[in-house]
Amino acid sequence: MEKIAIGVDIGTTQTKAVGFNEDGTVRTSFYIRYPLIQETEGMAEQTIDQIFQAVVTCIKQVVETVHPCEIAFVSFSTAMHGLIVMDNQNQPLTRVITWADNRAEKFAEALKDTALGKTLYQNTGMPMHPMTPFQKIRWIKEESTEIYEQAAKFIGMKEYIFYRFFNQYVTDISTASGTGFLNIHTLEWDQEALVEVGITIDQLPQLVTPTHQVTGLVKKWQEQLGLSADTIFILGGADGPLSNLGLGALKEGTATLTVGTSGALRYTVEQPKTHPHEETFCCVLDENHWVIGGATSNGAGIFDWACENLLTEVQTEARLAGENPYDAVMEMVKATPVGAKGVLFHPYLLGERAPLWDAEATGSFIGLKRHHDDRMMMRAVVEGICLNLKRVLIELEELGGSVKAVRATGGFAESVVFKEVMADVLGQKLSLTESVEASALGAVLLGWKSLGIISDLDAADHLVKISETVEPKMENHQLYQQIYPLYLNTQQQIAASYHQLAKLRADLD
Repeated sequence: MEKIAIGVDIGTTQTKAVGFNEDGTVRTSFYIRYPLIQETEGMAEQTIDQIFQAVVTCIKQVVETVHPCEIAFVSFSTAMHGLIVMDNQNQPLTRVITWADNRAEKFAEALKDTALGKTLYQNTGMPMHPMTPFQKIRWIKEESTEIYEQAAKFIGMKEYIFYRFFNQYVTDISTASGTGFLNIHTLEWDQEALVEVGITIDQLPQLVTPTHQVTGLVKKWQEQLGLSADTIFILGGADGPLSNLGLGALKEGTATLTVGTSGALRYTVEQPKTHPHEETFCCVLDENHWVIGGATSNGAGIFDWACENLLTEVQTEARLAGENPYDAVMEMVKATPVGAKGVLFHPYLLGERAPLWDAEATGSFIGLKRHHDDRMMMRAVVEGICLNLKRVLIELEELGGSVKAVRATGGFAESVVFKEVMADVLGQKLSLTESVEASALGAVLLGWKSLGIISDLDAADHLVKISETVEPKMENHQLYQQIYPLYLNTQQQIAASYHQLAKLRADLD
């Protein structure tokens, strides 16, 4: 009987369980969405039980759908940088504080450009930014003293799931590398980071490899999931590195691009590499692979914002005609000349991670004149998102070597125009894969390696099928080469005012 492998991808806005056949094709999948809780400025939290129940339901649905096939194992991918504080009765003291939560911003800023901050970046590969649990715990220590003093464990969502399923606190080195506490060189908890926050190793989960197996599922969950105590669970890894694996991008010269609500460019290397100016991250995939990259907070979600404010009549007409309003907007973008007749857009509406690592960064239109209209501003928005990712790509090439191919995935790939603009700006051919379940497939590949079904992770390349390629138009790329230095220069000049603008906003509030 064929054995089905389940990859569970616990994301920021949804959890998805994907059943894979033995040849790597998708048998079935099921997902559940959930919201971010943003009650105050900078907050971005989620309800623990809501995500836990989503995981349980998604696994159960896949198990029931593929019955009577045997489940080979369940392996996990998870969004990075989440934090849950647990008390000594193993009860949560907080909700999930996600990567998008910026309330630790002033604590991260205080370490920037200091000797300690630079050392911690070199040790952990994590820039000084409020996304990491390291910074979140510093914030809790100072501003939520009662929670800090009651804290018995500091964990993430996947660690919470494994505690509920198996009564043990365990984490893989890939997920741990997003916390700001893992030394990416020794693959152990970093003593300098622990001392700075004032916590001990005992307050963190046990470190294991991504291929680590756990069995002995608690009986209650056996019944609910439709699995047995002997079912193998694999720790897996973090969603970013696993996306690289699932896209078959382990070889030198192949980068990955993901653009959904946020965005990221990543490059797999065979040893840890950090940036001299702390503009990129370095995360662990497994004991032999590291992933350098830059995750931007401002991806296609910024396009959604623009659609709420620009070309609204065009969208209304499209809806009345039974057409997709986004497609109508993109047709207007396509009809607008490259460079939007001199309008530049810095897309930092949500602050920024890579390449700025500044939670107070703000968006801006530059070069506006009276003759500019909604179409040109919308074109500038799409170009600004792409130009920001170009900056990340340049940084990666300086660290990891020349990029010869980009494998792309994410919601932006549904738009022909968006893909064309991205290829033109980057000057790279984009290769789109048939499967969009890259992180879940990455988790399953780790499971197959754990069980000895594949000998090494290079097998991923043979499972990935390219469904589409988008070639850059070199005449457009040359124009963007002219535009990019001005985009960079204007951003750097405006950056000096980000924190003054933040103070002004606070004063006006």
